[in-house]
Amino acid sequence: MKTPAVTYYRLMVSAALVISDRTDAQEAVEFVRGKLDGYDLQLLDWVRLYPMTEAQHHSQLDGECPPVTLSTCWKPREANTISHPPLPQHKYRIKVNVWQGNDYPAEESNWGRIPPRPIRRRSIPDRYTTRGLCRWRYPDRMAATVHALARPLFLYLASTRQVSLNPSDSNASAWGHRWAVDWLKSRHQDQAAEDLITQLMQWTLIQSQGLPG
Repeated sequence: MKTPAVTYYRLMVSAALVISDRTDAQEAVEFVRGKLDGYDLQLLDWVRLYPMTEAQHHSQLDGECPPVTLSTCWKPREANTISHPPLPQHKYRIKVNVWQGNDYPAEESNWGRIPPRPIRRRSIPDRYTTRGLCRWRYPDRMAATVHALARPLFLYLASTRQVSLNPSDSNASAWGHRWAVDWLKSRHQDQAAEDLITQLMQWTLIQSQGLPG
């Protein structure tokens, strides 16, 4: 059980986090900051939110929807040593890009849990996978911003063992869905929240321990 002093310290660390926003998404940023209350953010150097460029908003494959968000969580440059307080080289850094166009609602795809399908290989003829690209829809730019910030923040929390989940892209996407659903419900966008809940359920119905072999 946390002592009051430790709890107070962690809340102060959370309150000190500055998310640099160049997209005019203050409400979404404040929502995300509120979701971080109680977590230890002393190893998080900075979080920066930028507009997505035209070059970034470009499909890499024919027929694929162009990306709407890009999220990166960089690990510390020096992970084997630590100082108190930690120096910048011991900290994580997060950069997020969000599309600012007027073409919302917008679809996006990323790694997630999908119904199992066989992988045919000579050495493993009957192996199955439940990981693949899933699609979902952002109703507006603010929901996209919450989702995009939540994903790398999850990777930070999982890498620092503050949540009991593997720091994988599929888990990060599911975390982003949960925060985006909470955001939409807080804005009374109930139908959009239900749509994301349906996508999230697809990922959680099939778990990796169900893989044969």
